Amino acid sequence: MKLTCDRSLLEKALSKAKEATEKKAALPILTNFLLEAKGEKLTIKATDLENYLSLDVTANVLEEGAVCVPSQKLVDIVKNGNCSEVILSKSGENLLVECGRSKFKLVTVDVDEFPEFPEPEEEANSGTLDGKLLLEGIDRTDYAIPKDAENLVLNGMFINGKGEEVHFVGTDGHRLALYKPPVEGFELKLLIPKKSLKVLKKLVEELDELEIKASESFAFVKGSEWELAIRLLEGEYPDYEAVIPTETNYNALVNVEEFVKALKRVTLLVEEKVKPVQITLADNLIKLEVSDPEFGEAQDEVEAEYIGEPISVEFNAKYLIEALDNYDSDRVWFKLANEDAPALIEAENPDDEPYLCLIMPMTI
Repeated sequence: MKLTCDRSLLEKALSKAKEATEKKAALPILTNFLLEAKGEKLTIKATDLENYLSLDVTANVLEEGAVCVPSQKLVDIVKNGNCSEVILSKSGENLLVECGRSKFKLVTVDVDEFPEFPEPEEEANSGTLDGKLLLEGIDRTDYAIPKDAENLVLNGMFINGKGEEVHFVGTDGHRLALYKPPVEGFELKLLIPKKSLKVLKKLVEELDELEIKASESFAFVKGSEWELAIRLLEGEYPDYEAVIPTETNYNALVNVEEFVKALKRVTLLVEEKVKPVQITLADNLIKLEVSDPEFGEAQDEVEAEYIGEPISVEFNAKYLIEALDNYDSDRVWFKLANEDAPALIEAENPDDEPYLCLIMPMTI
């Protein structure tokens, strides 16, 4: 194997591929890249047995071949190289990496040890999504997805084709994020693990039109110069729509920036990760109160469009802030059905921003 490749292109590709490897793997082979030189391209393969990534880079291939090398070492070498072009060549049991005056000799592993990649079935269900839409769905829901929930199906984003909409859903059981843009003809239902979302964010460009195929266990996502097979989470996702209130009796319209600043101010006293704040809706006001037995008390007020009976509910301020930070609208609706119901947050004009958050109250 021997080839030359633009260093900056190779660096970008290796950085993306690195997300699909394991840093500390029970199987050492998972810390390696499989490099395949063929035709006019170098194909980089990486896997952690949950994500199987294949990524192409344009190259001048002088001798075809394949080699398996430590991923982090190759990333570091190319990233720190002082050259415009990298030369990769196989020499015995080593890979020679030349970049300007720098030369490295990397120990290789038998390519036959590298895991086989899954392939989509011919009759697999398929659909297409805009790259911008998928990235938006990830950004809007990722904060609500836990890393290690006991209920394993919660450890991922649910993509649910719903006729004329696609629902991107994330929940940890205490809060729910739902982004539901209009999309016709997408009928797949995919439960994508949290780590795979990070891999996708590295790969997807906003202008991409992504081809997605799904089998019972895998989703196959294809971009312009890459393919990613994702091992889907198993199990039935909760009926998230059932917990969204259809009617609310207490509805306040509030400025997002002012609400967030007030929440951050009153929780300055709280050093714990859970930051309880008492929210009271009163005439044209949202009142915020925090009490900490060690440091004292804090109160603040935010103007809001609200006329009705006063109501007070306690929430985790951290959850409120993370939800509010994901809105583009200047103002949002803060809605309550009753004192025991979750808070429903929607954009001032939901048709323009089809995104909502649901936050469960805290037990006082």
